[in-house]
Amino acid sequence: MLNISKINSTTPILFNKIESNNDTHIRNQNISIPQELQKTSYANLQAYHPSFTANKADKTKQIKQLPSTKEQLKILASKLDKESLATLSKLEAKGILADNSSNDGSTVLENLYKIATEPRIVGLDDKLILAEVIKALDNPYSITQKFGDIPKNVADEISQETGKEFPKQAYNVISSSCVVASMEFNLASRKPAEFVRFAQGLSSNKYSVEKKIHTSDISGGFAESLWKLREFNTNSKINSWDDLIINIQPDRNAIVRARVQTSYKDPNERSCIDVLIQSALLNLGSQNTYNALTDERTGKFNNDNSGLTDFEKNFVEEIVFEMPKMSVVYQNLDENGYLIGYNCQPEETKQHILKSLELGQNVIIGYTHLDANNKVDGGHEITIVGYEKDATGKGFFICNDTDDDIDSAIKISEEKLLPLIHHAGISQEALSKDDVVVESWREIVDEFQRIIKSENLDSSV
Repeated sequence: MLNISKINSTTPILFNKIESNNDTHIRNQNISIPQELQKTSYANLQAYHPSFTANKADKTKQIKQLPSTKEQLKILASKLDKESLATLSKLEAKGILADNSSNDGSTVLENLYKIATEPRIVGLDDKLILAEVIKALDNPYSITQKFGDIPKNVADEISQETGKEFPKQAYNVISSSCVVASMEFNLASRKPAEFVRFAQGLSSNKYSVEKKIHTSDISGGFAESLWKLREFNTNSKINSWDDLIINIQPDRNAIVRARVQTSYKDPNERSCIDVLIQSALLNLGSQNTYNALTDERTGKFNNDNSGLTDFEKNFVEEIVFEMPKMSVVYQNLDENGYLIGYNCQPEETKQHILKSLELGQNVIIGYTHLDANNKVDGGHEITIVGYEKDATGKGFFICNDTDDDIDSAIKISEEKLLPLIHHAGISQEALSKDDVVVESWREIVDEFQRIIKSENLDSSV
């Protein structure tokens, strides 16, 4: 879901205390789920709020040696059904199992092996997780954002154990997770080892995945990178001047959603791995305020309770893909949401996208729905993965839409799509030196500072 926010002096949420599910977010706690919570009770798991401590590495700790590739494959094969085993063989033939595009250098096979041999969160099934991950590796277009419904018997169980009425808005949710579903697709298609590493870590007892990045991977320079990390309430630690350790975890309600999708998944709904990855990225982007049961969030940088703004989306994308990007806003909207012009001409926008594709980078774009008067009445996020021309010379963008129930790429004419693009995350190297663009987050920061200055002046009168 495209979330376009206008931050102004009437937006008090900028100054609210960051809270998640009525619990103030506390940094620097242990992320491990205690033994006493390793039960089948939904309430026990739901009541646990994980957070993070980045401890110094224990240099005396011995690194666990993995078995040989042949032995890993043998053990993995014992966990797979016939269809998944055939797909695994296809992935091996393509060289995907040896891919090590992960943050820590681990391979696809090594992370699949960990899923097969290490404990998973109670209520999740390692064999099902393996099948889902292998399917997504074979066809990333199968990844979807579609929420599954919460069966009444599950809701009644949660209500009985918690003593609280189950939120009615959680029964049937229209997903606003198109941004993060697009990022999940990009991981599976561009960095398969990192995709499986996310699946492994988030479904494990640690319920988290750790990323080691550099401050230079976040746009804006050292000081602005630290500002973003702080303002996003990120679970992070600075190891050195440029090295960061960031811990990413879903909100606590994602466990309930993942367990429901393990037992009650219908066709075209999210897998339990889709739930965990998308919830984790939404939680990161919404400053740890996301609720996976209702698909709602609060946080600083939005006027809405759903989705991510372009500023938030860009921050998450930088961390996930370890690459600084500029959140370029192409449409010029007035304060009432009417399209009044463009910050870049369509041909410039096209060149930004084509250059990104040339560099091997998919481009997640947010486009708007406009009514007859050119007023925005909604929007959506999709991923551009290619470009081609037909026999007549007409250009088409090859895209993935995680909300269309189609397990393959779709084509959209450039003539139709370019005028509708509101924003996109574009790497600096994909921009021409002559391009003059204003990153949307800078406008938010400038407005944020103006508001603070104005309030300080008012308080002194």
